[in-house]
Amino acid sequence: MKDECKKWGGKREFSGRKKICYKKVPFNRRINADVLLILKNYAQKYGINETEALEAAILLQANSDKFKGEKNMKIVIPASEGKLCSHFGKCDYFAFFDVDLEKKEILKAEEKIPEEGISCQSASWLASKGANIVLAGGMGLRPQSILEQYGVKVVLGCPEIELQEVVQNYLNDSLILTENSCGHDEHHHCHGEHHHCHH
Repeated sequence: MKDECKKWGGKREFSGRKKICYKKVPFNRRINADVLLILKNYAQKYGINETEALEAAILLQANSDKFKGEKNMKIVIPASEGKLCSHFGKCDYFAFFDVDLEKKEILKAEEKIPEEGISCQSASWLASKGANIVLAGGMGLRPQSILEQYGVKVVLGCPEIELQEVVQNYLNDSLILTENSCGHDEHHHCHGEHHHCHH
């Protein structure tokens, strides 16, 4: 932990203002030693290193802050050929939509691809890019847990339709969901017949 604190920019073990972590996650608050101990235990329990645990905590706090009274959010959709791709790790690119929840409007749309390519491991990359909500057809447990760990809301069972239609239906509470299209997943977003998404 001491060596990692040096990399974070702290002058002493378990203290100092940590400016960035390995993934360049901005953070300028003082971290309590008790919090670091909790993160260390969390890292050991879930088989991740302490730096990843710290980054998860920072991103979770950042995303939680955004949800509190924040009307502008970033929705991400795994996409192929202008439509939602049913399998998260097999899409051609990720579509990022900045939206106004209050006005139910799309403010900005972008297409992005991780430098290392797209896979189920892209979940942490999406969180680092400021994703607040991921609308997907299917997703395995691993990327689900990563996104939720970072405070990103995951909505599964979304239909393979035009991207803007997916976003607009979500904003209007009219998005019809089915089961998670990744059949190996143990937990489905819905059960049984089609239903509407309410956020």
